[in-house]
Amino acid sequence: MYTLSGIMNIAQQSVNNNQIALNVVSNNIANLNTENYTRQQVEFAAIPPNTSFSWCSSNGKLLIGQGAEITGITNKRSDWLDNYFRQQNAPNGYYDSIGGMLNNMDDLLNDELSANGLQQKFSDFFAASQALSGDPTNTAYKIAFINAAQNVSDFLNNMSTTINGYMSQAVGTFGDPDSFASSQIKLEVDSLDEKLQQLADLNNQIAQTPTSNTLLDQRNALLDELSAMIPLNTTTNPNGTVNVIIDGQTVVKGGDKRLTVEAVQSDDPNHPVNIQLVDEEGNIKNADISDSLSNCSISAILQAGDGESFGYQSLLNDINQLAAAFAEEMNRIQTQADANGTPMYIGPDGTLVESTTPIFVTKDGSGNFTAGNITINQALIDDPTLVATARLDPNAADFDDKAVGNTGNMDLFNNLAKGNLTGLSLSDPPGEGMSIMDFLSSIVSKIGSGIASIQNAADAQDAVMQQAQSQRDALYGVDLNQELADLIKFQRSYEASARVFNTANELMQTIISLGT
Repeated sequence: MYTLSGIMNIAQQSVNNNQIALNVVSNNIANLNTENYTRQQVEFAAIPPNTSFSWCSSNGKLLIGQGAEITGITNKRSDWLDNYFRQQNAPNGYYDSIGGMLNNMDDLLNDELSANGLQQKFSDFFAASQALSGDPTNTAYKIAFINAAQNVSDFLNNMSTTINGYMSQAVGTFGDPDSFASSQIKLEVDSLDEKLQQLADLNNQIAQTPTSNTLLDQRNALLDELSAMIPLNTTTNPNGTVNVIIDGQTVVKGGDKRLTVEAVQSDDPNHPVNIQLVDEEGNIKNADISDSLSNCSISAILQAGDGESFGYQSLLNDINQLAAAFAEEMNRIQTQADANGTPMYIGPDGTLVESTTPIFVTKDGSGNFTAGNITINQALIDDPTLVATARLDPNAADFDDKAVGNTGNMDLFNNLAKGNLTGLSLSDPPGEGMSIMDFLSSIVSKIGSGIASIQNAADAQDAVMQQAQSQRDALYGVDLNQELADLIKFQRSYEASARVFNTANELMQTIISLGT
């Protein structure tokens, strides 16, 4: 049988328990809008009955408990739900990060590649070529022809500068360590490595204070951030700390950060960045994990410089291909003989002279044309008469070097508007070639399709991500209705316990007074 003091002890314990529970409810409500806060709840357990002085208990007839105790204040989380959310967070980070590139590609599509952009420059060139065909002796038409060709090369130069500028921001300029040091990929990977170190530090704190819900919330928020940057697997240790595994390598083991994640420049312009895992002694454990990354924020940045996927480098490759094919074919027509004859220009004295001066040269003196280095030959600017308008056989019996000749060479220039250039192809392996305008239209179509495809996938992923977020919010978030119900429950329990305590105290005081 319980004494009055025993009843008072149970009641006092209950008052204290409910006071703590009310404090937890108040803390939940106060953190209603706190990002990454996980709702806390009090865990109660019955205190086992004390059988030492209970005759009823010792005879197995009656077991009377001694009230309740608080076994912990927990923030309930689901490992499955967290893992699912983080799996979806990686592609969500990809689409968030790639949005800037899509906007830039869309600007290029609507400005530089539109009917008012590069297509218009080529149209103007072919119009100037047609005009010169009608009057091959007209110097003004030759100047217009050269200017139109220069406008094409200038526009290609500007496009190359713009695309390279976007790419430099993302992955640095190939071969330039200074630009790479401030590139988006270098900063992102450095941030990733810093967060991994923060995780190891939090693991150390959690190992020392495993019941700290605040530390657990901080760690879970950090894991969410990491999961958007790079796909990762986690395992949990008995002391509550977590390990992080990237591409099969344990990067964080509890409180120990074993590997460093580094971004370094490669020697391949179509794959300009390697993501390495390096141990504490500087040994490279994995030379490049970038190819194994699924969609995440880091892979989105890498895509900008990857020549084999939709991005800046792939577009630059196409523009370089166009510049090279156009320049080489123009120079071939201008300087090389074929079965139809030898290219001829009308010299200052009115005689036909074999043409040997190319229309285009490279700015850097290399033998390979790109959109960035193509430029008009200064010799033609200085002397427009060097434009070859005729194509004749100087060894033919009827050849007359005093005659204006035919417009055979101009016909070949004009044919570039619709004829196929063997150097143009968007297929692999290359096909039979494409016309300049068809090639430009194909680039426009490819970019438009790429943008639309990514945006559609982003919309679908956003719906999945919102669902995963809603599931977590429902389980982890603070629900005011639930908190109000708990507030009433614990308040009533507090009041009842206090009344039991007061009643028992009054009875004890009465008994004491009767004995005096």
